[in-house]
Amino acid sequence: MKHLSGHPAIERQIAALHRAIAELIGAGDMRPIKRALDNLQRWGTRFDGELPHAYQEWDQLLRSSDTAFILCILVGDDEDAIRRRSSSPFTGILSPRERLEIMRRAA
Repeated sequence: MKHLSGHPAIERQIAALHRAIAELIGAGDMRPIKRALDNLQRWGTRFDGELPHAYQEWDQLLRSSDTAFILCILVGDDEDAIRRRSSSPFTGILSPRERLEIMRRAA
């Protein structure tokens, strides 16, 4: 994995969390995508309807219905995937216990 932030342990944990989300989507569970879109819509109200660029990218990607590309971003190790995951809208999908276990294993 290429490291953009200089924090490889954090990037490993973020990547592991997103792999778990990708597994759900890959198994046909589209709830993570719906939740991410709901998060973006809710966050948009905090910015007077104008999301920051990073979130606009996610909004366009998630609305494209290109599940294969979404999965590539969630599990990819290229700079673009790492950059996008650093501003991920996929909060609230995994339970606190799931997150803790995934982060512990990835540390």
